[in-house]
Amino acid sequence: MATPGDARTDAVKGTMLQAHVAWARLRLGPRDLERVSQALDPEASRLLAHPPLATDWVPLRCLVAIDQAVAAAIGGHPAEAYRAMGHHSAVTNLQGVYKSFAREEPHRFFEQQALLHRRFQNFGSAHYERGGLQSGRLSIEGYERPSSVFCASGRGYFEGVLEMMKVPGPIQCLEVLCQCTGDPQCLYDLSW
Repeated sequence: MATPGDARTDAVKGTMLQAHVAWARLRLGPRDLERVSQALDPEASRLLAHPPLATDWVPLRCLVAIDQAVAAAIGGHPAEAYRAMGHHSAVTNLQGVYKSFAREEPHRFFEQQALLHRRFQNFGSAHYERGGLQSGRLSIEGYERPSSVFCASGRGYFEGVLEMMKVPGPIQCLEVLCQCTGDPQCLYDLSW
């Protein structure tokens, strides 16, 4: 397990991995999951077989490797699988462990999300800026090792959050800047 003080290991809370693995189990049979496990390094394989507690720290590289292996096993466009895993994470976690964060006030939720960023991942920082009544921008920066897999999953998570709040819609979440392509931040335009 990663620890929050280990500056060499970017890590996320186990709740993210739990949700992604649960989504994979809903879509893949035992044989496919076994093939996914065999494609992983020993640490990621162990985490797939025995997801950690929600409050444990998990190396980001393991989450990304598991997501990539699951997407490959499912087939199709990988980014869609990553978004679906992020969406499932929002639905699962905001109905369970983090239910108190799911309020029907999107601006307030995203402001709190930015303030609590470091409770869920030990790298980067986040800032939320309100737009109009039904829009805002979430910027995330300071990732030393950005991952397009993690960005796509994040996009799905933000879409899932807004769906759970039953906003009037239509929901749009666009990543207009990305650290993976050399931009100084990942910037998500959100509207509902």
